[in-house]
Amino acid sequence: MIPGGRVFVLALALSCAFCMHAWAVPVTHEGYVPQTTDEIHAAAQKIMREEILLYCSEKHLNEESSQLLAGHLADAVSHYPEYPRQITDTAGKTVTIVKPLNRIVAYNFHAIKPLDAEDLVVGVANSALQDAVVVPEIRTKVNIGGGGPYEPDFEKILACKPDALLTYTMLGPGSEFFEKRMPQGVPVIRLDFIRPWTLVPEMRKLGYLLNRTDRSGAYEKWHDRWMAEIDKRLAQVPEDRKVRVFVDVWSTSFTERSNERRTVSDAEHYSFYCTDAGGINVASNLKNPQGTIDIEWLAQQKPDVILGVAYAGSYSADNVTELSTQYNELISHPALQEVPAIKNRRVYVLSYRYTNGLTYPAARARVAKWFYPDQFADIDPSAIHQEFVTEFLGSSYDVTKNGTFSYPD
Repeated sequence: MIPGGRVFVLALALSCAFCMHAWAVPVTHEGYVPQTTDEIHAAAQKIMREEILLYCSEKHLNEESSQLLAGHLADAVSHYPEYPRQITDTAGKTVTIVKPLNRIVAYNFHAIKPLDAEDLVVGVANSALQDAVVVPEIRTKVNIGGGGPYEPDFEKILACKPDALLTYTMLGPGSEFFEKRMPQGVPVIRLDFIRPWTLVPEMRKLGYLLNRTDRSGAYEKWHDRWMAEIDKRLAQVPEDRKVRVFVDVWSTSFTERSNERRTVSDAEHYSFYCTDAGGINVASNLKNPQGTIDIEWLAQQKPDVILGVAYAGSYSADNVTELSTQYNELISHPALQEVPAIKNRRVYVLSYRYTNGLTYPAARARVAKWFYPDQFADIDPSAIHQEFVTEFLGSSYDVTKNGTFSYPD
């Protein structure tokens, strides 16, 4: 570590140099993430200048401010102009990386393989192992436990000697769990890769931090190509032909009473899987915060389609029982037999692992085809999914023969 005095002298010199060349740093907009070498270098100049000034203000003007420790600043200087790199993560926190990351504990592993960054990971949550059938490298990582609502084994995390930890905003142990326990200087990066509208921005951010902007750029092109194609086709559906949809969210998991189902209003996340595929949510204005509705209310809405989302299914799940159970509960319910969706057998169930992740363009195509089969007759959602598996997971896994993602196909 460079002593404080030497850092100060170096900081002053660099600060002057950076300020003199401030014109070279582009004006950036909110959400901007550098992607090209020139952009990365320009951003590093801006970040370095700001961090040096913050360091000098705290150490020599007695002003309190958020700044890098002396050793971190020295690392940033050593790796300039490739570093430092800085993002605002999905939790709204500023994350600064001062040198290449080589020992990541990925409590959230979903984007690691698509970014071709599995060699940088030393530990994963137990829940990641269910994807080992398609990403076998996971088996070589330290299993730190945890996943879902369960806490990991923190001793195992520390034994990994991580230089960063990647996790969700709220899923798993929740907010601040890791920040309160990680060693000083080890950043906690909170990115979800769950919500459809944040997939590309989050991939851009992680690709930048991990020096994998080529891979994040490739994912963005693949994602945007299919989303644009789906948009184009949905735009051709007249308003008076749009289907009315009841979204049945995890009802099998959340209610044991046969006269209730669980749904969402348009203000909630899971309604998006209906509206983004051109459907009209019959519960769009629902005020019940728990989302439970009486089965008679559902019958009165007469939806054209019932779209189920199940907390089940994955690449390793070859048994469709959990998805088909939700389907059968709906299709056979005595109170729903006169509902158009039931009479016309337009009941479908999606795995949350299909909708809540980087495979979303394939899941969206699947739902859009269920809603408007004529408009999407020549689109094969499984082929879109297979593109993702082949190109971004580097796997020969066949999604038409393995796994459980939707029912019926």
